Amino acid sequence: MRQLINALLKYKNTLLYLGLLIISLVFLNQRSFYHESIFSSVALTFSSKFNKAGKSVSSYLDLSNNNKKLIAENIKLKALELMDFTEKSDKVRVIDSFAFQVLGARIIKNSYNRARNYLIIDQGFKHGIETEMGVISSDGVVGIVNQVTADFSSVISILHRDLKINAGFKKNGAYGSLSWQGKHPKRMKLNDVSTLNPVMLGDTIVTGGMSDYFPQGIPIGKVFNFQKPEFEGYYDIDIELFSNLTQKEFVYILKNMKKGQLNKLKSE
Repeated sequence: MRQLINALLKYKNTLLYLGLLIISLVFLNQRSFYHESIFSSVALTFSSKFNKAGKSVSSYLDLSNNNKKLIAENIKLKALELMDFTEKSDKVRVIDSFAFQVLGARIIKNSYNRARNYLIIDQGFKHGIETEMGVISSDGVVGIVNQVTADFSSVISILHRDLKINAGFKKNGAYGSLSWQGKHPKRMKLNDVSTLNPVMLGDTIVTGGMSDYFPQGIPIGKVFNFQKPEFEGYYDIDIELFSNLTQKEFVYILKNMKKGQLNKLKSE
């Protein structure tokens, strides 16, 4: 105990300096958007490298299962690609016609038990990834790219209370806004759907195609509960996701090759 006290007294100036430095950085990060962006980028780089190292160890120990998952998804995508155009799913037809390039990535960190969840993937701007790209899995929507470094990217998960996704009914095109309420990782709300449209349990919900992130028709989930208020014009609809975001290893990033043209028209 005496040695500890002597050490603290010996290095008290250094410890005081480090403490004041940390406090100043915290205040600077909270009060300056510019510095917050820099700190976030640096933190993303370091945390990504650390998480990637840890993920590599766990992936090596479970290499056989990971390879089986990857091979199965590649076979599925290849089979869809080789199908005749008239037999393609809506998902593949839309990606082809609206020129969405598909890029692959592996998840190295995934949170799903907070109010605002993120993922980190092992691809960055060196691999063609940019901010505001849509991210999907083999069975549904995952999120939107939020921040990019040379080798890594962070993705805002759809399990994020501030994110809203344009989504609609596959059967009739009626659309609304899909959001997470911060509770169950497979339960979401579909808001702003007019009561003029018929709704049934089990109806399939897909991306609405009203944004640059996702083409129309990517499966999201199904209606498992809904209410039609007597004196209001919009349903209260609960959606069950097809995708289990707590068990994801690989994702696909959608690069809209015509986004520049769309942005030009919007600005004009």
